[in-house]
Amino acid sequence: MNNKKIIPALLLTGSLILTATAMQAQKTLTKEVSQEVPSQKGALIRLVTSSRKVVLKPWDQSKVKVTMEVSYDSGFARKANSDADWFETFGVNIKPFSNRVDILTGTGSGIANTRVYNNAGKQVFVTDLQTLKAKAGTINGQGNFSSTDGVTVQGYKAGKPAVELMTIMVPAGCKLDLENKYGDIVIGMNVDEAKLKVSNGALDAQDIKDLKLEGTFCNANLGNIDKAEIEFTNGTFRAQNINDLDMDTKSSTVEYEKGKYLYLRSQNDNLTIDAIDKIDGRKVYGSIKIDQLNNSFDLEGNNVDIKFRNISQDVTLIKINNKYGDVRLPVKGLTNYYVDFIGNYSTVFAPFQKEVVKEEEKKPAEGEAAAKSTLEDVRITYARKGTGTSLGEVAPRHFTSTVGDTKGKHTRIELTCHSCTVDFK
Repeated sequence: MNNKKIIPALLLTGSLILTATAMQAQKTLTKEVSQEVPSQKGALIRLVTSSRKVVLKPWDQSKVKVTMEVSYDSGFARKANSDADWFETFGVNIKPFSNRVDILTGTGSGIANTRVYNNAGKQVFVTDLQTLKAKAGTINGQGNFSSTDGVTVQGYKAGKPAVELMTIMVPAGCKLDLENKYGDIVIGMNVDEAKLKVSNGALDAQDIKDLKLEGTFCNANLGNIDKAEIEFTNGTFRAQNINDLDMDTKSSTVEYEKGKYLYLRSQNDNLTIDAIDKIDGRKVYGSIKIDQLNNSFDLEGNNVDIKFRNISQDVTLIKINNKYGDVRLPVKGLTNYYVDFIGNYSTVFAPFQKEVVKEEEKKPAEGEAAAKSTLEDVRITYARKGTGTSLGEVAPRHFTSTVGDTKGKHTRIELTCHSCTVDFK
């Protein structure tokens, strides 16, 4: 073998070994940095950030303190020396005003390590992107680097130092205006007013008197809320008691314990409430489950399953306009009630007698008699096949029922439900 070819090969191999050893020697370090600005009780704390976890805590001092837990590689070529330099590196600006404090974050301008992965899947490091580009080779559109000296690294990605946790200490009684994307928010205190916008993250909070929440791909867990306006999409919302709630939801799961009033606009959601006084609104697809209804229920829906476990004798009105759904309205706990049901092709199970309401038939126009006869045949066939039960269980299109004394205080049930299964038992 030609010795002239062996020597360069050995030199190259030794160089690669030394380089790999130096790269693998990098370690992850952590550091805590902080800044403070003056504030006051009752001030507005406004935070806009992304891709980090934020925890808010109260204290008895008249200032706001922001603390960041930072992780970075030991070979990080940084310009940051003081805490203020680190805040600049991460693009975190804290601006105090007379009645509010703004905390705004950006991507930062510091020079960071570049992390790459070799073919074996091990993480290795180079000083920065310029060093990587200085090697003879190319980075393709997928972030894979191929060099001419035989080294191939895959999955290139920027390795900037990261903020693992941001903790914000605020004076007690402050108002909150928070926006966070791709990160979590923890509010470790009771709040009078809060305006929150969370997407692709989690929200944990204690009691809030006045809440405005916009959540997208969000998991929210809250305490007691006095008044709330909530827009929620593709997430899970849980709370304790909510006195007054205006909720607009899509493709979400909503659960809370007790409430006085709910106005609902819902699409393809599953809603569960332990006890509620009053509900109004509209809903398409999904379900509503209520353990205890105390006052009234008025809902327009389509393809909605509605189930009550208990109906209080104090309930004055249950009004439902629905189709293609299962409805459970147990009347066993009611002494005095009146039922007015309208529904085509519906099956109704009831402990009371159904009194059929005869409706006036409109005389067909000339030439429509045959068509009407054919349509009636179709309706009868559909009623036989569509319900999956015997014809005797298919309810009359329109019936009423009176149980007990309905001259005084009683529960009125007005139910319009086409192609439904209704259970009053």
